[in-house]
Amino acid sequence: MKNRFKTLGAIALAIVLTTSCDNDEVTTPEVQPEVEAVNNFVGTVDGAYYIAYNNELTSGSLSFVNNGTQLDADQAARVIATGGFVYSLNYGTGLLSQLQAKKDGAYETLKEINVGLAVGTTRPRYKLAGENTIMVYNVVTEAVKNDANEVTDYTCTLRLASIDLPSLAVSNLTEFVIPQSANAKIGGTIGYHPMRVDSPVIAGDKIYFGLMHMDIFDPSTPPPFRKPKQTGLETLVFDYPSFGNGKITQSDASNGHTGGYRAPSMHIDEKGDVYQSNWFMSANNFDLSKGDKTVITRLKNGSYDTSYVFNVSEALGLSTNVGTVGWFYVGNGIGYMPIHMENAGNYYSEDSWSVAKIDLNNKTAVKLDVPNSQLFTYESGVVRNGKFYMAISPKTGEANVYEFDPSNDKVTKGLKLDGANVHIEGIY
Repeated sequence: MKNRFKTLGAIALAIVLTTSCDNDEVTTPEVQPEVEAVNNFVGTVDGAYYIAYNNELTSGSLSFVNNGTQLDADQAARVIATGGFVYSLNYGTGLLSQLQAKKDGAYETLKEINVGLAVGTTRPRYKLAGENTIMVYNVVTEAVKNDANEVTDYTCTLRLASIDLPSLAVSNLTEFVIPQSANAKIGGTIGYHPMRVDSPVIAGDKIYFGLMHMDIFDPSTPPPFRKPKQTGLETLVFDYPSFGNGKITQSDASNGHTGGYRAPSMHIDEKGDVYQSNWFMSANNFDLSKGDKTVITRLKNGSYDTSYVFNVSEALGLSTNVGTVGWFYVGNGIGYMPIHMENAGNYYSEDSWSVAKIDLNNKTAVKLDVPNSQLFTYESGVVRNGKFYMAISPKTGEANVYEFDPSNDKVTKGLKLDGANVHIEGIY
């Protein structure tokens, strides 16, 4: 597949966006938040998304009943909190809203911009890639056919935009045809194509995107559920901020996707190195039966560092196979990883997940004492005063915030949350 790189001017893109949505102003809001919403909680109640805040994490209670604000979510709501504001992406329309907490517990919409227009979809994906930068992106796939009208390949074009905060100004638009590596063409029917990128991080003069590949052609299965690539690891790397010199870097340290799911797969340590988790699965399900291992790999200067591999599965030493879709970094080499335990049930419909403390420097991992819950879709935890906090909301049993102390393996139950039909997606 031939590489193609194109950058469009910021002014041209801003015109497209501002003329396509009446509310797409890009001026910095003059009003300051009237309350400091330190901890924003997002939860789903029978499929609807709600946001509420509470400045306590270790005591008291928080409920979504008669509290907070329902988020616009045609399919789902994706939330980022930074700089005193909350940003909510309507995954279904592409509308990105900037929200401000009010004294009465509600959230006011300050401004909106349709970022989906920038990347050609109503369902863009996005992440906070730097303190003041949101990356919005989408992979557009186009079938390549032969003279017999048979699909022989796919051209996969990454479209991405950089959104400056808090102004919501679009600084550039980039299109890049993702190259097909020899590794990507191994297996499947006629190979695999890179159908998704995610979890971008900016480290020095590079920006990294994790990759997910899917089977190019399988007439018996609709596209979202086709067999994913299981061979090796791949990451897309650009120079930053130019987005030039796009390339694929590869590793044979393990198998699977590198883009995470709702939780991020990549984090940067104090030295500026990137640490990445993998995600291996079969068609629409985890596939742990082949002995694939959950690992942490390291990237430096735009490539995988072959001198470092942390086998989390082996370090845990559990009697069951273990999978993950992302993790959270606290600092000084310590992170926390939601782990799916194969012998505990279905990854999506049952409380089959726990949390592991991982030590990148010493390559150790410990399963922590928290209730099993459904963490496949869990998005965000927070670090406060050196401690890490995340919400654990089992389908059955009590839901709480849990405090994790990086200096030891101690876990403390904190703020009480709604349970039953209320699922907490994250703390922001």
